Amino acid sequence: MLIVKPAPRDAQRKRLYTAEKQIKAFLRDLLPTIGEMQGFVDSILGSRWSQDYFGSRMLAPIAVRGGRRWWQRRALAHCFMSEISMPRGARSKYIVIHEVCHILTDRFHGQDRTAAHGPEFATFLLALVGHLLAAFTRYGVAHAYREGQLP
Repeated sequence: MLIVKPAPRDAQRKRLYTAEKQIKAFLRDLLPTIGEMQGFVDSILGSRWSQDYFGSRMLAPIAVRGGRRWWQRRALAHCFMSEISMPRGARSKYIVIHEVCHILTDRFHGQDRTAAHGPEFATFLLALVGHLLAAFTRYGVAHAYREGQLP
């Protein structure tokens, strides 16, 4: 007899999306083409910081594909294994980062082992966005964020 364990409850989803709205402004830049999105993903995975933080085993290539496929019900960004599907209305840097973090979370913890927007996912998202925000400090942009420290 096979016992199927139910997927973890996604109790944090609303809080996470609310928090994301607070930081989306600095990543609102659009990436209108697949090539631009793929270049952005490659630059994230290829950065020295990502290699140090995530480790090389987690940074296998991630392919970016175009919009909605015939089998999808909704035209939303989503990921599966090492591929991100990005419909035209979802092509911003922030949404690309969000989807990359889903893949990194699955690679680290194992697919279907964590809630989609649970603490494990939020940890990866916060680390990556925190790193990108730290670039503001390097270039002298005034802000209250300090890497590794939440307000």
